[in-house]
Amino acid sequence: ALATQVSAHGYLTSPKPRQPGAALTKACGSQVFNMWSSDINGNVQTALQTASNQNDYDAAACNIWQCKGMKFEDNTDNVQTYTAGEKVPITFNVAAPHTGTANMSIVDTKSNAVIGSPLISWDDYASTATGVSADEKNFDITIPSDLGSKCATAGDCVLQFWWDARSIDQTYESCIDFTVGGSSSGGDAPSASAPAPSATAPASSAPAASSTAATATASPSKAADVTPVATSPAASAPAPSATGS
Repeated sequence: ALATQVSAHGYLTSPKPRQPGAALTKACGSQVFNMWSSDINGNVQTALQTASNQNDYDAAACNIWQCKGMKFEDNTDNVQTYTAGEKVPITFNVAAPHTGTANMSIVDTKSNAVIGSPLISWDDYASTATGVSADEKNFDITIPSDLGSKCATAGDCVLQFWWDARSIDQTYESCIDFTVGGSSSGGDAPSASAPAPSATAPASSAPAASSTAATATASPSKAADVTPVATSPAASAPAPSATGS
């Protein structure tokens, strides 16, 4: 039976993020697929707890701390195309607030590392004390101009939103597949170690920004841990990381 989940939490709504499919089912198991299909807003920890007891769960293939296990193979028709320096409007659905930190970062899906710094971050996100502000649900990020050849091929990079409600040990990740053309020739942006996928709790993807929300163009972050993480909570950024980081 599925593990009981706390009420919904949150997920990206625009641009369209990764969705569950056959590739996720093969790697993470039918229980994880059923969880995300019934409530895509759920947290990574609950999914991991459920999956770890299933015979069809392959931890390495699932890489659940990267994009909650959602796979590019299930989303090949859902790839955004951007240019260096482009401003991208983002919409995130906060289904249930839980005070934490959050950020959006670019995650290298192969190395599970955050590329550069968080594009935007919050050190106090979805506060249960003050409520969710408008700019926590609708905001812009700017595609870095120093990506070089990174992110030119679909599936190599994701924009990962990493929200870590550490007080209740719940992490929410969403990933957008994209490619970038027109990057400057100044070399590839550095990759920060992606959030180490921790089996238990995620790290925050990127260092929480001191301001409530700031749109940064480039710089490092953590993926798995949290926000940038790509995979586990190391710091996804988005994920942690991509972080899923």
